[in-house]
Amino acid sequence: MWWDERKPGRTIRSLVFLVHPGPSVLVTIVLVAIAGLADHRVPSGTLIVQLVGAMLPVQFCIGVINDVVDLPADIVAKPHKPLVLGTISRPTATGVGIVLGAIGLTAAATINLATLGLDAAALGAGLAYDLGLRRTPLSWVPWWGGIAVLPLEGYAAVRSIPSQLLALIPLAGLVAIGLHFANALPDIDGDRLAGRRSLPVLVGAGRSRWAGPVVLAAAGVLAILLAAPLGQVGFAFTVGVIALGLGVVVVIAGRSERPFPVLAVTTAVFAVAWLASLPRA
Repeated sequence: MWWDERKPGRTIRSLVFLVHPGPSVLVTIVLVAIAGLADHRVPSGTLIVQLVGAMLPVQFCIGVINDVVDLPADIVAKPHKPLVLGTISRPTATGVGIVLGAIGLTAAATINLATLGLDAAALGAGLAYDLGLRRTPLSWVPWWGGIAVLPLEGYAAVRSIPSQLLALIPLAGLVAIGLHFANALPDIDGDRLAGRRSLPVLVGAGRSRWAGPVVLAAAGVLAILLAAPLGQVGFAFTVGVIALGLGVVVVIAGRSERPFPVLAVTTAVFAVAWLASLPRA
């Protein structure tokens, strides 16, 4: 299928996958949606451009540097990767990644200093994963940091950050671990051969297949338990929990080898709906 990077393609298609477009675009859409929720209105065209400019290049940077660092292992395990195919050289890709990161931070600075700081934190979390933590039992920590920062950045772009968002810390932790398992599942055997000791590698492919959806289901349960103390009620909250539950059920029932796309989308719906159901401050 066209979204499968393993399918042979031309140079442009290969370069598109270098920036990991699916997750990058999804994260950026979620950021814009959160800013709209925080401001209780559709963001202005100018703000949308600023937010996209802040987040999308940062996500692209993280994706490119991930492939740069992984090149030695990808030569053996992922011959379809653009750096392995020689579509772009490793030094050029590194330069592209640096420029993309700089573009993202510059765009964030045009909003306000708080957004710049949180955008830098998101970039730092992604690069910490790329440059070392992904090979250790702490591989889930950058995921936690990146996911927790996202809603804070959305709110900071338009207003002060409300105290209710403190509840995001445990929720983001569960979501991060669940999505990390789902994302790593197809690569566990290759990561083990490359000598990596990430959390999914230590847990093993068999248990990781269940760990991702189970931990995300736990996030849904925690959200339900927190709903009353946070004053969350209504249609949006219900839709979010149902969406997350459906994603978990689909992945478990289908025994998918690549559960991340389904779980990423349904978790994004859950996150936006959870924020939409918070009482207006």
